Amino acid sequence: MVLGTVVGAGAGIGVGATADDTEESRTAFTGSTNETAVSLAQESGPQDDFVVVRPGNNILVSGESVNETSTQGFITHEINGEDEYLIVGSSFGNERLEVGGQLVEVDDNTDDTTYIQRVDGSPDLETTDGDQIEVDPDDGGKLKTASGDDIVVNTGDGNEVLTYDQYDQPILEIEITKVNDPAEGENLVVNTSITNHGYDNYAGDRTVSWNGESKTAPVNVNPESQVNESFVFETEDGDSSAGQVEFDVGEQSVTQDVDIEEAEILISDFGTTTAVAGDDILIGAEFERIGDVPVEDMTVEFTVGNETVETDSLEIDPGDTEDGEISYETSSSDVPELDVGVEIPELGLSNETTATVVSKDDHEENMNVEIPPDELEIGNFSEELEVTGEFEYNGEEIPNGETDVPTEFLVNGTVVEERDVTIDESPFEETFTWEFNESTMPIENVSLRTPSGENVTEFDRDLDIEFEEFNETFSSNEPLEATVRVENNGEVPELQNLSVGVEDADNVASNVTQTREFLLNESESIEETFSFDLTANASSGIELVANTTTVSENVTANRSVFEASDLELDGASNPRSNLTMSGNITNIGDLVDTQTVQFVLDGETVFEEELTLESSESETVLADIEPPEESGEYTYGITTNNESLNASSAVERSATIEGMADQGLLDRITPLHLGVLVLGLLALVGILLAYQNNPGAFRSRAAALTAGAQGAVQRVFGGGDTIVVENGLSRDATVRLRVRDSNEVVFLEDLTLADGEQREFKCLPDSDEFEVGAGVDDIDSHAQVFQTKPNGVGVRLEPDGIRITEQ
Repeated sequence: MVLGTVVGAGAGIGVGATADDTEESRTAFTGSTNETAVSLAQESGPQDDFVVVRPGNNILVSGESVNETSTQGFITHEINGEDEYLIVGSSFGNERLEVGGQLVEVDDNTDDTTYIQRVDGSPDLETTDGDQIEVDPDDGGKLKTASGDDIVVNTGDGNEVLTYDQYDQPILEIEITKVNDPAEGENLVVNTSITNHGYDNYAGDRTVSWNGESKTAPVNVNPESQVNESFVFETEDGDSSAGQVEFDVGEQSVTQDVDIEEAEILISDFGTTTAVAGDDILIGAEFERIGDVPVEDMTVEFTVGNETVETDSLEIDPGDTEDGEISYETSSSDVPELDVGVEIPELGLSNETTATVVSKDDHEENMNVEIPPDELEIGNFSEELEVTGEFEYNGEEIPNGETDVPTEFLVNGTVVEERDVTIDESPFEETFTWEFNESTMPIENVSLRTPSGENVTEFDRDLDIEFEEFNETFSSNEPLEATVRVENNGEVPELQNLSVGVEDADNVASNVTQTREFLLNESESIEETFSFDLTANASSGIELVANTTTVSENVTANRSVFEASDLELDGASNPRSNLTMSGNITNIGDLVDTQTVQFVLDGETVFEEELTLESSESETVLADIEPPEESGEYTYGITTNNESLNASSAVERSATIEGMADQGLLDRITPLHLGVLVLGLLALVGILLAYQNNPGAFRSRAAALTAGAQGAVQRVFGGGDTIVVENGLSRDATVRLRVRDSNEVVFLEDLTLADGEQREFKCLPDSDEFEVGAGVDDIDSHAQVFQTKPNGVGVRLEPDGIRITEQ
């Protein structure tokens, strides 16, 4: 029976312990001197089915974990003179442990056979009873269960106990863990490690060899321990071609490539800045010394065009870098390019490049700025407006790495700030601020201006104004009210005046236009209510206008309509009587109103009366009108609210009227007057006949008769303290007569008069001012005020109304 272990590449059966072939590390494994000569690479069985020993705890596991436990040894057993691997096979229908085609079992001295199998999903091996399989180093390396039973295989000659014969030997893993990359003249450092995965101590030598030089040191590695060691070799000029290092321990050996850089001086990062004509250009280079090979004294020369402009000594420590930089003043003749170079004459090293020189005009033209919409922060009133400009230099690069951009910040086209913006990258952002206050509003636009141009951002100013509430129908008895709503739908705060006024000033008693200041931030709104006291004669169709500096709105309010109808004109064909005009007035509006009703004859107002009506109320208006002098065709009409005759509330007609100029003397005398005159004339004739021989007595008698006639006339028409009431209707009539002075009613009586009947009442007061009224239910509408006491008052009932006159 022979047991194998993991061995180095190319030796034994240690293919399962493949070395890490990276340059960072090289690894090899070795066991005792009795290694087998069997190579796994020659085996056809899958490596995952092989059984290995995990030295850390002496547990047997299947080779599924061989890649993670590459230091484990494989186990073999001699059957029929051949070493066979211990594997997990499937020859018997299950994943059970076998060797050479024979099942491995547990020798537990029972009649039942206990086998060893692989746990599902795990590389661990255990008996069918659930025991682990271990190597017992205290019992000659026998394989046993955790319960102590031997693991055996029946070869036909009886049970043979399986053992692991390397249980008392060291198993070494050697590795080159790291090799640095020096330059010529610097030290080569090789880091190594030795790990003992076996069961016995290892004592021996370790050797590292490079470029014909070897370094050996003794080493002692205990089981399950590791020893690390570094080996240092000095390099020199020409060693860059020596390319491999070797690490040897016992029979094992690993190698790793070495990269040694040639010692030299380099000119790296040579370049220039871009300059504006007239400014300095910067020329710079980086000098690097690789390795530690001695060098002679060195100088560095900078050239512009074909001229050397500066020479300096150059000293660089091994492995270090040095920077060299000069400045050169450009001119307009250097535009657009300038040849520059650097050289180390002692080494024959040089480098050249081209510098860009920009004209001043092109430089300024490259200074662009924009105001991105998402970089514009609009605050509220008393806050700040933040404007962020995105500056971009449109040239290939910013001259000398940074440049100042002269910038003007403008609000509403006025420069409010001047600033030099220093940009060292493109794009570059710079923020400008402006405070919203009463003196700075409104803001319509902002802009940033550079030498290349101006970028303007216009703000959306959008005020919406509407009449939220207003009296579409108004009355002269109440104020006209309107509520105006203003909303700021724009982007900036608005501080403005809201003016609301009545278009026609004659319609308003005072405060024709009312103004209020308002402040609205974005999306805010206000509502303001305005009230106007209207004049009594305010016309219908009042136009209200609301204004701000940017928007206006107007509405029209209509007065309650007094509609005129049933217009009549009586007495047009009777030259002996006045004209009587009448009409019906109805308030067809929704509000109580007081309006002036006018009667118009031939375009002239001949009567007017102020009338107050509730909504839907009607009233008849009567007026006695003196006829015109001349007869002819006349127009007459009635209107309300001082509207013209073309208004909807007016009614107009035409009629032929007999004028006063066409009346004869008898037409002007009533029958009663005529009778009195006739009696007077007869009396005068009789007196003349009786006193024709006595003229003096005639004159005396005639005077007495004249006075008597005058008294009779006065009795007919009233006179002195008397009121004469006459029924001029063709029917009986009832009327109430009332007389009152400024303090009280002095006479009040209801009268019933027959057709043509007269009544005389001595009832006029002694006061200088009194009122006589007559009527049925509307006595107040037929009342006459007398400022001085007349000779008498006559009251006549006529078809077209009641006439009260002074006699």
